[in-house]
Amino acid sequence: MSSAGSANQSQQQPGASEIDALLRNKSIIVMVGAGGVGKTTSSALLAIRAGMSGRRVALLSIDPAKRLASALGIGLGHEMNAVALKNPAPGGSLHAAMLDQKAVFDRMVRTHAPSDKIAERIMRDPLYRAASTNLSGPLEYMALARLQELASDPAFDLVVVDTPPDTHALDFLKRPNVLAGFMENRVMMWIIKPVLAMGKLGIGKILGASEKLAGGVASVTGFGALRSFGEFLLLMQEVIEGFHKTGEQVVATLQHKKTAFILVAVPTRAAERSAVFLADQLADMDYRVDGLVINRCLPGTSQAGAAGVIDSLASRARDFVKVRMSGEEKVIQNLLKNLSSSRKKSRLVVKIDDQGADFHDMDGLTRLARSF
Repeated sequence: MSSAGSANQSQQQPGASEIDALLRNKSIIVMVGAGGVGKTTSSALLAIRAGMSGRRVALLSIDPAKRLASALGIGLGHEMNAVALKNPAPGGSLHAAMLDQKAVFDRMVRTHAPSDKIAERIMRDPLYRAASTNLSGPLEYMALARLQELASDPAFDLVVVDTPPDTHALDFLKRPNVLAGFMENRVMMWIIKPVLAMGKLGIGKILGASEKLAGGVASVTGFGALRSFGEFLLLMQEVIEGFHKTGEQVVATLQHKKTAFILVAVPTRAAERSAVFLADQLADMDYRVDGLVINRCLPGTSQAGAAGVIDSLASRARDFVKVRMSGEEKVIQNLLKNLSSSRKKSRLVVKIDDQGADFHDMDGLTRLARSF
């Protein structure tokens, strides 16, 4: 991933105070964007800058590429790992973690199961092992559950979330209500009914009545598998209800005024289309974009700011740079125009110059975090 940078690292952008105000006043920052636009780097930069300013920051990465760990100089796992900041303001700190889907799932089961014994039975069940490690839906849901954990943790006053790329981020944000009404679903209750009746009627009678009670499902799946699934759902009933309550909490958290959504893009037409699509989808979900980070800009996006660079180039190179600069400026203006509506609400804009190389250590990331 190409890193974000500043053409003149000794000077801050005019919007630096707005960046610091956002980092100071928000409790959660959700970074969204297409793949390959520098979202992971941008997430790290904001988290570092906030930690350097005195905030206690948790950085959660859901991007499976795991590029963040090497740059931060730590091993990323499920638990928050301290990142060494250089001369932070008093009280400032940064911890980072990678989402571990099964670890979150297990903790949710232990939290919401009616007893430790039932929790252990659930986690030994083959259906649970498959659901907690292999299904795509639980990944996004568990990411939100982990976000809620961190948002409720008094050890942190700011959580920065590096979401999966593009449409996967939308899946991530749509998941809070995925379990709504699950236990009221008629098919699920048809599966559970034979198991509920088993204790009252005895196994022989229930086997004879299984076809009627299960609404024909048993003839397709086999009653043994159906019974196993029904027993699993019975064990999971209170856990699923707990999951749904957590989902409702996450919706409230994400829609709270203390939560900010930051859209990350690069100044190309393809990235512009993706960014506008994401902004529209977020608006439809009642999430508004609070800021825009545009990575990999030419040094000095304006003609005046780049005059020195252009003058030093050969004629053909100058023409190429002028064309690219003009194209970038059009893309940026289109993005700003599109995101300026009250429905999408973009206020903060950060343009970050392309450094032409990746940053692999905290020294480079810290310099960048201080410069924009």
